[in-house]
Amino acid sequence: MTTPSEESAGHFVNNILPLYQGPSVKIRLQPSNKEYVVSKPLLCAESSVFSKMFNREFLESQQQTATLEETEDDVSVRSLEALFQWLYRRTVEFEIEDPTNHIPAALELARLADKYEITGLENTIAQCIEDIIISTPHPKNSATSSRRAFNTHTYYLRRDHIASASILHQGHPVRTVLAAASVEGFLRTETPKFSEEIQAYPSFGADVLLEIRRTLHSGMTQTFTFEDPISGKKLKALRET
Repeated sequence: MTTPSEESAGHFVNNILPLYQGPSVKIRLQPSNKEYVVSKPLLCAESSVFSKMFNREFLESQQQTATLEETEDDVSVRSLEALFQWLYRRTVEFEIEDPTNHIPAALELARLADKYEITGLENTIAQCIEDIIISTPHPKNSATSSRRAFNTHTYYLRRDHIASASILHQGHPVRTVLAAASVEGFLRTETPKFSEEIQAYPSFGADVLLEIRRTLHSGMTQTFTFEDPISGKKLKALRET
């Protein structure tokens, strides 16, 4: 017997559709005084934090209602509604006209998902940020110009974006995207945009170093020689196999 793939109709009917049914719970947001009714099985299946809230001996479990306090960096009407959209539709669309404002919105959602241990959303958010970076390059770049700005991918990124992403767990796809966007600047100029941030936020510095290493090795077609900063000897850099 063939097992249905995760994208098949059979898998959806047997494994996903039941999550939309059954009991619902209420999520209240303060001080906005917004209230949402969502599928309990769907929410709890994606979040171990909400699962503990609504299925154990907590007040939320007795009332089937959770009250969340809004914060500056993660819990907001915008991030919560984006989370619900993803839960039900597996997509995220922010109602924001200026595309560059998508980055702080996406980071806010990433922090919310991290806080409540929402599984599976990380890559969607990272892809969203990557798409924004690619579609909004440095304004000096143009189809008619042969010159490319050193900070092409970081023009609309800010210090607070780096600070926000640095709090996410190690290996988070959003951290990887921001570090990857910074690689060109570090390789092409002595004064990259986030030279101060790699010292202020060690996790970001570690991410950038890792992405630079990946970049150099991915494009290496032959060995090259470098001077070891400790011994001063000429050594060969070898591509890993």
